[in-house]
Amino acid sequence: MASTEDEFLTQDIYEQKAMLIVEQLLEKGTIEMKHDEPILHHVPSGARFESAVNMAHFHKGWEARGEESQ
Repeated sequence: MASTEDEFLTQDIYEQKAMLIVEQLLEKGTIEMKHDEPILHHVPSGARFESAVNMAHFHKGWEARGEESQ
């Protein structure tokens, strides 16, 4: 169950924080991005986003659901 703090952190993602999250996920291989396309691909789920903020929100929600362990 997500705590209130987790919920706040998920809701409080601004552009700079989103870019940091996306960079970390790119390093881990959780997100991929082709050099010729500005599309972020969330590897485990297959979801695609053009916005780092949207990707960060999606990934935080995906983690909160516990799908990473499945």
